[in-house]
Amino acid sequence: MIQVPEDVMNYLQTRIAECNFNVSYNLSAFPFTHEESLDHKLIGEFIGQGPRKFGSGWTVRFDAHYIGGGRHYRTFEVADLGLMVIFRRKGKIIRSKLAFIQSKKLYASTVKFKEFDPYYRQGMGRLLVTEEEHQEIVEPKTLKYTDASKYKALKTGSEQEDVMRHFSNKFDVKLYYLFYNPCSIPWEIKSPVEVLPEIEKNDVGCRIIPKPELDKALKLFDKDHSPSLGDIKYQLNVMDFSDEHDAGWRLEYFINDLLIGCKEGLIDDSPNFETMVNLLRQKSSPISSALSITFDIE
Repeated sequence: MIQVPEDVMNYLQTRIAECNFNVSYNLSAFPFTHEESLDHKLIGEFIGQGPRKFGSGWTVRFDAHYIGGGRHYRTFEVADLGLMVIFRRKGKIIRSKLAFIQSKKLYASTVKFKEFDPYYRQGMGRLLVTEEEHQEIVEPKTLKYTDASKYKALKTGSEQEDVMRHFSNKFDVKLYYLFYNPCSIPWEIKSPVEVLPEIEKNDVGCRIIPKPELDKALKLFDKDHSPSLGDIKYQLNVMDFSDEHDAGWRLEYFINDLLIGCKEGLIDDSPNFETMVNLLRQKSSPISSALSITFDIE
């Protein structure tokens, strides 16, 4: 384990907690936001920022990259986001880590989930909504989040679940879920929004759960069950997740304490990222977006 200085960890805690809040605020204010847009919002928080040097002598750099769609592993994506952590000493790589993350958002009441686009729109064509779709979006309504709200794009025993499990077993890589939630639950907001809400605290927000742990938590449910926030909170509580992490690990805790702390994620000690490169070759886009954190130690 590499000991990261306190000034660097304080900076990371602030930046990633800020990212968590901004993404969660976006979903709180605009429940119609697509999962892909939340992925872009997350990595967008770190775009256009140069390296920062601290009194401890360490330098920290964020790099964010949108990869886009492409050929999938066995026709299904295994992850939406890739998180990379790279440690260098005077430029030379001494350790690197990787986590594959599949994102799912919590759906507010009345917001519909469409598994497939009936019009097969791609690229800029996805901006061309039908009159019916437009009317659904702009029609005045109150959207609500409760513990009964569901992660509608997640279904137990689905083909995507099977593909993720196959990929994980074949390459001995643990996969993770990132659950996008509003800042607090219960929560409701009128749509279209007339005045942006004032939210001071992020009580729920972005949460991470390892796929093996989620599989255990949901094994009691029938096939094609979309779990609610309450389902996951109750089952994780049974599995001894702490009260602070009853809906999964907070994003900043996962990155700072677990991924950087070398308790979670794939460690790649091979020269020039051979292990990572081999995994990334398994499909042209095993992830849609990537975020890397590079530490340079004097």
